[in-house]
Amino acid sequence: MTSRKTWPRAQAAHEDEANRILARYASFCAWTPCLPVPVEHIVEGYYGLTILCEQLDEPPGQTILGALSPQDKAIRLNERHIDLFDRCIGPETFTLAHELGHWVYDAVDPAQGQLFGVSADGVVFCRRVDGGQTTDWDIREVNANKFAACLVLPAELVRKQIKSQFDSWRAFEAAARDWGASQSTLKIRLQTLDLEWCLP
Repeated sequence: MTSRKTWPRAQAAHEDEANRILARYASFCAWTPCLPVPVEHIVEGYYGLTILCEQLDEPPGQTILGALSPQDKAIRLNERHIDLFDRCIGPETFTLAHELGHWVYDAVDPAQGQLFGVSADGVVFCRRVDGGQTTDWDIREVNANKFAACLVLPAELVRKQIKSQFDSWRAFEAAARDWGASQSTLKIRLQTLDLEWCLP
């Protein structure tokens, strides 16, 4: 199997990749770019990945919200956290975008249904194991997280929406909800885009 190089991608690379995907999706589906971004439909309708909800085992001390099964072209959301997905806006969408990031960045050839370093019949559980040296998968996790943030909250759309400082935390919370993101994701995104001054 041919490998794909793993490296910490620059923020600009994540922005560009997310923008390319959104532009292609907009053309494919006649979508007018707006928030919230239809991540679920991008995953299923454009990339042809199936979204399943199943109970996934979690090793002690680890939380697994989802997994990518490349051989099935499927993203599996962990049924153990269905209450979190139902209760909070953001985690489900971000998890789907994160797993899509692995598909886009880490697939040897997306048509093969394989990821570099993973057997064709294996499931990729996305998690970080603390301790020891930084591994390729640690780098891949960071890349997938940064990509997900760019896809869920594209820079251009966020900047169009924000004209002035949020006048309260309640207004900030409402924006995160309306834009389909968690408050923590929106806060980090504003900091990344040098829009931290917008915070109440």
